[in-house]
Amino acid sequence: MTLRLDEHHDRLLEALAAKLGRSKTEVVEIALDELAARADKSARTRAAFDRIRARDAELLDRLAQ
Repeated sequence: MTLRLDEHHDRLLEALAAKLGRSKTEVVEIALDELAARADKSARTRAAFDRIRARDAELLDRLAQ
């Protein structure tokens, strides 16, 4: 696979790899894993909020008054 980065991001990736003692590929993999985990957590949080809002709609309306 080829990853094309602008000069700024390539320097940033290189610096992070050096700082972490990892390869550039490993740093990209770590970043992807963390981003995917955050997206999944956000989706689960949103779903839980929607369930609570639907379940407690009447109570929430009364509290808003």
